[in-house]
Amino acid sequence: MPEGDSVYRQCKMLREALEGAVVESSDFRVPALATSDVSGRTVVAVVPRGKHILIRLSAAPDAEEMRSGAEPLTLHSHLMMDGTWRVFDRQRDDDAARPGDAHTTGSAAGENEAPRRGTGAAPQPGARGRGAARAASSAGGGTGSVRRSRPGASPYRPRARRGGSVRSAAEARTRISADVAIGQGSHTIRAILRTQDVEAVGFDVKDVRLVPTRLEDQELVGYLGPDILGPDWDLEKALERLSAQPDRAIGTALMDQRNLAGIGNVYRVETLFMSRTNPWARVDSLPEGKLREIVVLAHKLLHLNKDRSMRSTVGQAPQGRPLFWTYGKDGQPCRRCGTVLKRGEIDDALLTVDPAPSRTAVQHLRTIAWCPRCQAAE
Repeated sequence: MPEGDSVYRQCKMLREALEGAVVESSDFRVPALATSDVSGRTVVAVVPRGKHILIRLSAAPDAEEMRSGAEPLTLHSHLMMDGTWRVFDRQRDDDAARPGDAHTTGSAAGENEAPRRGTGAAPQPGARGRGAARAASSAGGGTGSVRRSRPGASPYRPRARRGGSVRSAAEARTRISADVAIGQGSHTIRAILRTQDVEAVGFDVKDVRLVPTRLEDQELVGYLGPDILGPDWDLEKALERLSAQPDRAIGTALMDQRNLAGIGNVYRVETLFMSRTNPWARVDSLPEGKLREIVVLAHKLLHLNKDRSMRSTVGQAPQGRPLFWTYGKDGQPCRRCGTVLKRGEIDDALLTVDPAPSRTAVQHLRTIAWCPRCQAAE
């Protein structure tokens, strides 16, 4: 489940691949942006904001030719439950194939090609043949040569292989998170940014929007609370917002991005267990200092995991799998007291990416695991 640490890693990867590069072409596969074009703009910055990804673009070099307007723009996306950005190296025309290799270019490449998986290291300049990383243009008009694969194969669907895949130097430095989906087919693509060297592809990302950068706060993320992984993290402000909802369950208030941004279900479950807090306890019922302890612990856990592809909250690095105290372990003995962990449901109806959610929001129960002894109600 992508949370603030996942978004942090995604932005780090995108920043290394895109920042300072000029967009040669773009492809937005959402109705509202179907005719938008950001080619010619430079990627100025890639910024995580809670669970949101903001790709900031420069002003258009030629205002008359840009349908999307001349001023600097921000491309917004949200991973939600199963979105992910991937970076694919582009194979250039000047990197010719060896004689005898079966290659194709142009529109046929866009429909019928599948790139070979990387080996975990960045491709070397001038690489050729079976070891070269190749990615076809999903729009069918890419300029690079690619290897022919079986008809109907997705140009972006990597072959299954343990440990994920690496398609570029950026992904080699910033491994894809274990908690985000990989290997989606072309039908799930929602956004593509192509530079001279790479294609950044957003698979199943949500809320894809282009807005003037000057309106970022007003239209995109201004309603969010302090970003728990942001440079402007403000503990006191987060505590103030949480305390302003005294009759709300701490398990729900902690997840509300308007209070503090970046915490998801994994860190909610783990933080409340580690702090011995009942998920349904009202904020105003917590002992003095407990709210601060909870937020400080959540901040620590996300920072400890922000550069890991697999999470651990138990004080040791994960070894091939995430390590948790209680998340996903209902029905198992508590690692602290031995009591069987219970499976519970908490109402997250008002948790939304919409800055002004409806007061009549439909009930949305989310599953959590908790210890009835360690997290007993006061």
